[in-house]
Amino acid sequence: MRTQAEHSENANFDAALYWAGKPIKKYVCTVKDECGENQTVICGSSTSDRAAEIAIQNSYLTGSLVCTEVRLATPEDLGATTILQPTIKEKLHQFAKGNNLQELNITDGHVLVGNAPAIAYVNTVKEQHVRLTAALADCLAIMAQCQQNHDYPKTFDSPIGTLAWDATVTTARLLLQEGNANA
Repeated sequence: MRTQAEHSENANFDAALYWAGKPIKKYVCTVKDECGENQTVICGSSTSDRAAEIAIQNSYLTGSLVCTEVRLATPEDLGATTILQPTIKEKLHQFAKGNNLQELNITDGHVLVGNAPAIAYVNTVKEQHVRLTAALADCLAIMAQCQQNHDYPKTFDSPIGTLAWDATVTTARLLLQEGNANA
Protein backbone atom coordinates (compact mmCIF):
# COMPACT_ATOMS: atom_id res chain seq x y z
CA MET A 1 0.00 0.00 0.00
CA ARG A 2 1.43 3.38 -0.96
CA THR A 3 1.58 6.22 1.53
CA GLN A 4 0.41 9.74 0.75
CA ALA A 5 4.05 10.92 0.54
CA GLU A 6 4.93 8.24 -2.03
CA HIS A 7 1.82 9.08 -4.02
CA SER A 8 2.72 12.80 -4.14
CA GLU A 9 6.31 11.96 -5.15
CA ASN A 10 5.02 9.74 -7.97
CA ALA A 11 2.85 12.63 -9.12
CA ASN A 12 6.05 14.66 -9.64
CA PHE A 13 7.84 11.85 -11.53
CA ASP A 14 6.96 11.53 -15.22
CA ALA A 15 7.78 7.92 -16.13
CA ALA A 16 7.00 8.40 -19.83
CA LEU A 17 9.38 11.34 -20.04
CA TYR A 18 12.09 9.50 -18.10
CA TRP A 19 11.96 6.29 -20.20
CA ALA A 20 11.32 8.05 -23.56
CA GLY A 21 14.90 8.04 -24.87
CA LYS A 22 15.91 4.63 -23.57
CA PRO A 23 15.86 1.61 -25.91
CA ILE A 24 15.00 -0.82 -23.08
CA LYS A 25 12.43 0.35 -20.55
CA LYS A 26 11.32 -1.16 -17.25
CA TYR A 27 7.64 -2.06 -17.05
CA VAL A 28 5.47 -3.09 -14.12
CA CYS A 29 3.04 -5.78 -15.29
CA THR A 30 0.17 -7.30 -13.35
CA VAL A 31 -0.45 -10.93 -14.34
CA LYS A 32 -3.71 -12.66 -13.38
CA ASP A 33 -4.64 -16.35 -13.53
CA GLU A 34 -8.10 -17.93 -14.00
CA CYS A 35 -8.57 -18.20 -10.20
CA GLY A 36 -8.16 -14.43 -9.82
CA GLU A 37 -4.72 -14.54 -8.19
CA ASN A 38 -2.48 -11.59 -9.13
CA GLN A 39 1.29 -11.28 -9.45
CA THR A 40 3.27 -8.14 -10.14
CA VAL A 41 6.24 -8.68 -12.44
CA ILE A 42 8.88 -6.10 -13.34
CA CYS A 43 10.54 -6.72 -16.66
CA GLY A 44 12.63 -4.92 -19.24
CA SER A 45 11.51 -4.54 -22.81
CA SER A 46 11.44 -2.12 -25.70
CA THR A 47 7.60 -2.09 -25.88
CA SER A 48 4.72 -2.59 -23.49
CA ASP A 49 3.31 -5.50 -25.56
CA ARG A 50 6.61 -7.37 -25.33
CA ALA A 51 6.77 -6.58 -21.58
CA ALA A 52 3.34 -8.22 -21.11
CA GLU A 53 4.54 -11.35 -22.95
CA ILE A 54 7.71 -11.53 -20.83
CA ALA A 55 5.70 -11.06 -17.63
CA ILE A 56 3.40 -13.98 -18.53
CA GLN A 57 6.39 -16.18 -19.44
CA ASN A 58 8.15 -15.42 -16.14
CA SER A 59 5.16 -15.58 -13.82
CA TYR A 60 5.03 -18.24 -11.09
CA LEU A 61 1.25 -18.48 -11.68
CA THR A 62 0.00 -21.42 -13.71
CA GLY A 63 -2.86 -22.04 -16.08
CA SER A 64 -4.40 -19.49 -18.37
CA LEU A 65 -2.67 -16.17 -17.64
CA VAL A 66 -3.65 -12.66 -18.69
CA CYS A 67 -1.68 -9.45 -18.27
CA THR A 68 -4.22 -6.96 -16.85
CA GLU A 69 -2.00 -3.91 -16.43
CA VAL A 70 1.25 -2.70 -17.98
CA ARG A 71 2.83 0.60 -16.97
CA LEU A 72 6.26 2.18 -16.99
CA ALA A 73 8.17 1.68 -13.75
CA THR A 74 8.76 4.50 -11.27
CA PRO A 75 11.79 4.79 -8.99
CA GLU A 76 9.74 3.36 -6.09
CA ASP A 77 8.82 0.31 -8.21
CA LEU A 78 12.54 -0.31 -8.75
CA GLY A 79 13.37 -0.04 -5.04
CA ALA A 80 14.48 3.56 -4.78
CA THR A 81 13.96 5.19 -1.41
CA THR A 82 13.31 8.83 -0.77
CA ILE A 83 16.17 10.75 0.78
CA LEU A 84 15.08 13.87 2.59
CA GLN A 85 17.05 16.84 1.33
CA PRO A 86 18.13 19.40 3.90
CA THR A 87 16.27 22.68 3.93
CA ILE A 88 17.96 25.85 2.75
CA LYS A 89 18.41 26.94 6.36
CA GLU A 90 20.08 23.61 7.23
CA LYS A 91 22.36 23.93 4.19
CA LEU A 92 23.24 27.44 5.31
CA HIS A 93 24.12 26.20 8.82
CA GLN A 94 26.26 23.40 7.35
CA PHE A 95 28.03 25.82 5.01
CA ALA A 96 28.74 28.24 7.85
CA LYS A 97 30.08 25.50 10.10
CA GLY A 98 32.24 23.99 7.36
CA ASN A 99 33.81 27.33 6.42
CA ASN A 100 34.36 28.83 9.88
CA LEU A 101 31.76 31.50 9.27
CA GLN A 102 29.45 33.03 11.84
CA GLU A 103 25.71 33.26 11.68
CA LEU A 104 24.26 36.66 12.43
CA ASN A 105 20.53 36.72 13.16
CA ILE A 106 18.72 39.51 11.44
CA THR A 107 15.00 40.32 11.62
CA ASP A 108 12.16 37.84 11.11
CA GLY A 109 14.33 34.76 11.63
CA HIS A 110 16.57 35.53 8.65
CA VAL A 111 20.18 34.54 9.10
CA LEU A 112 23.20 36.18 7.52
CA VAL A 113 26.29 34.02 7.19
CA GLY A 114 29.67 35.59 6.89
CA ASN A 115 32.98 36.45 8.40
CA ALA A 116 31.86 38.75 11.25
CA PRO A 117 35.17 40.66 11.58
CA ALA A 118 35.24 41.25 7.83
CA ILE A 119 31.63 42.46 7.84
CA ALA A 120 32.40 44.82 10.76
CA TYR A 121 35.46 46.15 8.89
CA VAL A 122 33.42 46.77 5.73
CA ASN A 123 30.83 48.68 7.78
CA THR A 124 33.62 50.76 9.37
CA VAL A 125 35.04 51.57 5.94
CA LYS A 126 31.55 52.61 4.78
CA GLU A 127 31.22 54.97 7.76
CA GLN A 128 34.67 56.43 7.03
CA HIS A 129 33.66 56.94 3.42
CA VAL A 130 30.60 58.93 4.50
CA ARG A 131 32.70 61.13 6.83
CA LEU A 132 35.43 61.66 4.22
CA THR A 133 32.86 62.54 1.58
CA ALA A 134 31.35 65.18 3.86
CA ALA A 135 34.81 66.59 4.70
CA LEU A 136 35.81 66.72 1.05
CA ALA A 137 32.55 68.47 0.19
CA ASP A 138 33.41 71.13 2.79
CA CYS A 139 36.91 71.45 1.33
CA LEU A 140 35.45 71.95 -2.13
CA ALA A 141 33.15 74.67 -0.81
CA ILE A 142 36.11 76.52 0.74
CA MET A 143 38.13 76.04 -2.45
CA ALA A 144 35.23 77.50 -4.44
CA GLN A 145 35.40 80.57 -2.20
CA CYS A 146 39.14 80.78 -2.84
CA GLN A 147 38.49 80.61 -6.57
CA GLN A 148 35.98 83.45 -6.30
CA ASN A 149 38.56 85.49 -4.40
CA HIS A 150 41.14 84.78 -7.07
CA ASP A 151 38.79 85.96 -9.82
CA TYR A 152 37.47 88.99 -7.90
CA PRO A 153 40.05 89.97 -5.27
CA LYS A 154 38.41 93.33 -4.52
CA THR A 155 34.86 91.96 -4.16
CA PHE A 156 35.42 88.91 -1.94
CA ASP A 157 37.52 88.51 1.17
CA SER A 158 40.08 85.71 1.21
CA PRO A 159 38.72 82.68 3.16
CA ILE A 160 42.22 81.56 4.08
CA GLY A 161 42.77 82.02 7.79
CA THR A 162 39.07 82.24 8.62
CA LEU A 163 37.39 79.98 11.17
CA ALA A 164 35.59 78.02 8.41
CA TRP A 165 38.86 77.50 6.56
CA ASP A 166 40.74 76.31 9.64
CA ALA A 167 37.91 74.00 10.78
CA THR A 168 37.63 72.41 7.34
CA VAL A 169 41.33 71.85 6.94
CA THR A 170 41.66 70.42 10.48
CA THR A 171 38.67 68.10 10.01
CA ALA A 172 39.96 66.87 6.65
CA ARG A 173 43.43 66.31 8.13
CA LEU A 174 41.99 64.30 11.08
CA LEU A 175 39.76 62.19 8.83
CA LEU A 176 42.62 61.44 6.48
CA GLN A 177 44.84 60.45 9.42
CA GLU A 178 42.08 58.17 10.76
CA GLY A 179 41.67 56.61 7.30
CA ASN A 180 45.42 55.98 7.03
CA ALA A 181 45.57 54.50 10.55
CA ASN A 182 42.79 51.99 9.75
CA ALA A 183 44.16 51.01 6.36
